[in-house]
Amino acid sequence: MAKNNNQQIKVSFLGGVGEIGKNMNVIECGDDMIIVDFGVAFLNNDSFGIDGVIPDIAYVRQNIKKLRGIFLTHGHEDHIGAIPYYIDELKSVPIYGTALTLGILKRKLEHNAYKCNLKTVAEGDTVSAGCFKVEFIKVCHSMSGACALSISTPAGRVFVTGDFKMDNTPIDKKKTNTSRIAKIGAEGVLLMLGESTNVERPGSSTSEKVVGQNLEKIFKNNPQKRLVLACFASSNYRVQQILWLAKKFGRKVVIVGKSMKSIVDVASGCGALEIPKGTIVESVGKLLPSETVVLATGSQGEPLSALKKLSKGEFNKIDIGEDDVVVLSSSPIPGNEKAVYDVINDLFKKGAKVVYDAMNDIHVSGHAYQDELGLMLTLVHPKYFFPVHGEYRHQFRHAELAKSLGISKRNIIIADIGDSYGVSEKGIRQHASVPSGNVYVDEVMLEDGERVLEDRRSLAEYGILIVICAVDMDAGKIASDVDIVARGVGLSDDDRNAIINSVYDSIISTDFDRADVNDVAKNVKRGVRKLFARERSSFPIIIPIVVEA
Repeated sequence: MAKNNNQQIKVSFLGGVGEIGKNMNVIECGDDMIIVDFGVAFLNNDSFGIDGVIPDIAYVRQNIKKLRGIFLTHGHEDHIGAIPYYIDELKSVPIYGTALTLGILKRKLEHNAYKCNLKTVAEGDTVSAGCFKVEFIKVCHSMSGACALSISTPAGRVFVTGDFKMDNTPIDKKKTNTSRIAKIGAEGVLLMLGESTNVERPGSSTSEKVVGQNLEKIFKNNPQKRLVLACFASSNYRVQQILWLAKKFGRKVVIVGKSMKSIVDVASGCGALEIPKGTIVESVGKLLPSETVVLATGSQGEPLSALKKLSKGEFNKIDIGEDDVVVLSSSPIPGNEKAVYDVINDLFKKGAKVVYDAMNDIHVSGHAYQDELGLMLTLVHPKYFFPVHGEYRHQFRHAELAKSLGISKRNIIIADIGDSYGVSEKGIRQHASVPSGNVYVDEVMLEDGERVLEDRRSLAEYGILIVICAVDMDAGKIASDVDIVARGVGLSDDDRNAIINSVYDSIISTDFDRADVNDVAKNVKRGVRKLFARERSSFPIIIPIVVEA
């Protein structure tokens, strides 16, 4: 595609910068716009029951007539998980991804899948979308179907690495396509968006094949034990090696956990997973421990996962005990450590032998380390570089790596959510910030999610205080005793008396000629808050219930 030096590429960040998760980039050129990835954030102990955190797409709504397509680098939640929440708004927009990526998305969409305009592509395919030509380039990751994107525009080429690693012995024998990437780099790349997750780790990541070798040792060393193996459901390479090992050692595999069953079904259906004949069975039945492998979800300690239920003795068909070796083939996502170690502790208490990553090399990262990130930068050799997919420290370290490899400091931008930049051969120019932020989901999308979270934090930390009274609005006085209901709030008798006196004072000071019952309730709440603010450094959620007598 011939370059037009008078045009620019505009890149806006709706997620995935200054954070790990919720990846979403908007790329524009002329009258055309595409989206790269559309993910959810990882939840942690501070989420207080929130089901999900997704990007605010107000900017996309404002420009929906320009949107030519959504391009997905791979099928992990932090890259595709927000799409189901916005499906009614996106049903006419083509969504492009490899077979496993879209297979997983279809399962997430469930009965709404028919609304989507899903377009399956293969590694090496190029898609036209307005003035954009988007090429899908094979990269290694922790799941198959992962691709980098080379995006050609009249203003120049953008290269998006997606999540990747340089695995020289991949399970599917498909290495990261470095020769194609090098050729693209030689042709000229205006801008690169590079993932930064593991930039703090020196050297190169370990091959997925090493995990298989270490899992094989566990099979060999525990011939009479039942093996319970937990990993991410989406790690089809890990699942593949477990299935091969089960076949090799004459064991049957029982799959427990809805998401694991779903991914196995999807991956096998699209050719991303080979299931040896006769290996998978429906239940443990009368199988001996030496004949059994249980493949489970729950390696992150998820409350409703199969492994969590097994650890608590709540799984109705399998009882964990001394005949079991439980293997957690994953590392805790930051924020999940306590939940994971709670599960490990409970498994030990039940008598099982537990093998986890802190003790054995049974998990490897799907993200590139420093040397691999440096190799990608060298191959692509972009004029401008935006480190993405990381917290600020990751982006900073990635920027430093890029500078050490010859990219000019003035050509490197560490972006934040809402930032928007115009990029052309003439330089980079920052545009006005675009609407952005978090949308919180708790079964439904919450209009004021930040307030909901703040209320839940206050409930957890300070409790709730309900003040109940009846008021004679004509006489302008309290018509009953004041009742106080406190949960999670320590109150002495003096505290209760002080609250009751505050309620009386608030009602006495109310102008009943102008006030209604709602005004009285506001005055009561204001008075109690002032009391807590004066007597304590914090106060609970205060709910006044004032009724007319």
